[in-house]
Amino acid sequence: MWEATMICIECGEELPSHATECPRCRRYSGSLSRTLLGIPPPPPPPLDPRLFASGKDTSPTQSNEPQPRLSAGQVQFLKKFLDTPLSREMVDYYDGLQYYRHLVGGNVVTFVGQLMSEGLIEPHDTDRAAWICSDKGKRIAQSAIIDTRTDSGNIIDYVQSLQASETLKVATELNRDGNVPAAVLVLKEAYKKIESSSVSYGIDTYLRLPSYLQKLGRYDEAWGFLNQLLARGYPNQIQNEALILLARSKIYKAMCRLLQHEGKGRKAIIFGAASIVAEAQYYYLQSEEKDWPKDFRKEREAAFRSLSEATSIHKEMKKITKKEITETQLEATVNYLSSTLSRPKAVKYDRLIVEVDSLICVEKNPRH
Repeated sequence: MWEATMICIECGEELPSHATECPRCRRYSGSLSRTLLGIPPPPPPPLDPRLFASGKDTSPTQSNEPQPRLSAGQVQFLKKFLDTPLSREMVDYYDGLQYYRHLVGGNVVTFVGQLMSEGLIEPHDTDRAAWICSDKGKRIAQSAIIDTRTDSGNIIDYVQSLQASETLKVATELNRDGNVPAAVLVLKEAYKKIESSSVSYGIDTYLRLPSYLQKLGRYDEAWGFLNQLLARGYPNQIQNEALILLARSKIYKAMCRLLQHEGKGRKAIIFGAASIVAEAQYYYLQSEEKDWPKDFRKEREAAFRSLSEATSIHKEMKKITKKEITETQLEATVNYLSSTLSRPKAVKYDRLIVEVDSLICVEKNPRH
């Protein structure tokens, strides 16, 4: 049987199982989960020594020898210590997430203890409440080849057993770690799980995918998904006219950002304008719902009046246009949007898009 081993998280010293303080740094255990860490048997294998050797000949990216045992996922986690210190609280937080346990191949706090004992990270302050990469750790983190989708197992197989909410969290962590292609795959898997449930997650959950695709330059795919949301909605969408308008406003805004990112600023203006109208119409419809308290409806009516004023529309449009159109075109567009919102029940978005497009079209030279 393996004998339980303890490691001091302050200095990495191995301790006997009955220890109450570290003989090296003299820190008392306090909370067992914070200062003295139990490592479940059997103990994990040591990190490959070749990673810690200095010099060009032993560089993991240049050597002809097989890659060391520190997985891409483990190096990905080590990179968290590169530029900013990682606090003890954040280590505890990551240890509570299945994705990070999967990434490092076990207990996150134990892995941090290993990194410290091997000299890859070091205390950032005198309180030893946070750690940052040592010079040795920086060399490894910066030179190791990181597989975009992590080599710690097939990510889709991993999330198969998770609930939709947990799968969404994994997508968030992958995106946060820079593994955007994997985040896209996991997000699509989460959408499948939501579709087979009865839970409504709201439009913001579905606007994450085009945002990720935008990062990857997959503009056509992102645009197609946004158009699909406009045409069909999303699974388990609440069928409330005002909330559908709010979702439409957010979709148009996402379309505007996507086109701007793609370098199509003039076309982006059209969907930015549609977003402004849809948001104002949302407040109008809520002010008309008799089931809401009177004070709430008054607040919504005031918000609608504010958003539909020409000065407010001009201010929002100015943020979107960014010198793409002339001041004359801007004023004409603002007047049209303000006039449209004077009849909020009669807004037709297909027509609005065509009208704004005609108002901001490139002015032709009369000689041609």
